[in-house]
Amino acid sequence: MENLIFFNNKGGVGKTASVTTIAHILATEFQKKVLLIDLDPQMNTTCLYSEVDFLQLFAKVYNGENVNTPGSKSVEDLLMDREMDIHDAIKKTEYENLDIIPSYLTLSETEERMKADVKTPQQFRLQKHLKAVQNEYDYCIMDSSPSVSIVNINGLAAADRVYLPVRCDGGSLLGVAITMNLVQTVQEYNPRLKIGGIFFTQWNGRKNVSKTVYELLQEAFGNYILPTNISVTKNIEEGSLVQKPLLAYDNGKEKCRATKEYMQLTKYIMGVKEDAKV
Repeated sequence: MENLIFFNNKGGVGKTASVTTIAHILATEFQKKVLLIDLDPQMNTTCLYSEVDFLQLFAKVYNGENVNTPGSKSVEDLLMDREMDIHDAIKKTEYENLDIIPSYLTLSETEERMKADVKTPQQFRLQKHLKAVQNEYDYCIMDSSPSVSIVNINGLAAADRVYLPVRCDGGSLLGVAITMNLVQTVQEYNPRLKIGGIFFTQWNGRKNVSKTVYELLQEAFGNYILPTNISVTKNIEEGSLVQKPLLAYDNGKEKCRATKEYMQLTKYIMGVKEDAKV
């Protein structure tokens, strides 16, 4: 199993859209066994691959009620319980070959609890659990939140490659710089971690800002920029409302440009793995 994490310290750059789309393409188009892990307390990846009543969830959050499903295990439980069987947190999705370890809104509170629990090194807890399913999946794909948190560091410490989605704006540039520094720090205790690459989302090459940001990143991190950019599309937002990943939302009709680009990006990611085996 190869562990991939999509991370950028800047929010709104398409991490979740990329994770949910690429994981689904790997599982359905290429018949790879994929384990999704949602490390984001916003739980958007979890919502996309589960039967969530958004109106009911909104009402519970607004009224301060507990939104966690009684008896259901999540990544939060894995991070807090080193003796837990990871299989208890894995949920099947409606798509063959695609499983998920969900997140809950209370994941944001886990970091403080982890700091108080010093029985095991904080940054290696997820890595330890993933070893138990190493031979059951081809890929583990991790979504992350836009923060330098111990939860995200657990993802980086368990990962083989990190991919950075980027939008063409100043905040994304800063996010890349912070992310690169964090990756270098994590590489000191996870030397397996490599930068898989940087790719642009919500791309519109006709805009001057796109050209400017591309040139700046090309100058600073040219070796890491991937050959595929992801175009702007309304299908990602529309698909999230009906809880369908991009490829499934496009199914039965002509695929939008972004879907075709994500297909190309997925093939590239698979190719890197295949090259590594040679």
